[in-house]
Amino acid sequence: MAADAQTMPVYGPTRPIDMISAGHTPLAPRAATEPVQTPQIRDQVPLSLDLVELDLALDLSDIADRGFADAVADAAKVIGGEFLFDLPASGLVDEAQRIAVVCLSRDNGGRFGLVLLSAGGDRVETAEADEATAGLVQFARAFVAVLEKL
Repeated sequence: MAADAQTMPVYGPTRPIDMISAGHTPLAPRAATEPVQTPQIRDQVPLSLDLVELDLALDLSDIADRGFADAVADAAKVIGGEFLFDLPASGLVDEAQRIAVVCLSRDNGGRFGLVLLSAGGDRVETAEADEATAGLVQFARAFVAVLEKL
């Protein structure tokens, strides 16, 4: 049974990064009075649903075996997205060591999600960009625009 526990994927709920930095992560206890977060209704699938799908495709054992970037790239392919890049999270997101940017869709200027690797490398979590990481999404849009022109 202990061997099974080591190979089981560990998934975190999809939360905006500002909630993560405020301590609202799977590791932090939630207050009983905290309201449930619901996605905004849009004409297309809400970004949070795309991120949940990406979250389900991520496998922590793959990250340990092959590395963060390769595992995120494979998860992005499974859901029909594209892994764009990853970089150290230092200064952008508290308690994360790496951030990967995934293009979930190129429609309407693109939809982008982030995958965070915890500081200990033992958890992954998908997130929407916030004020601290908005520059990453702007860079990702420019990156995709260059790829489309090639």
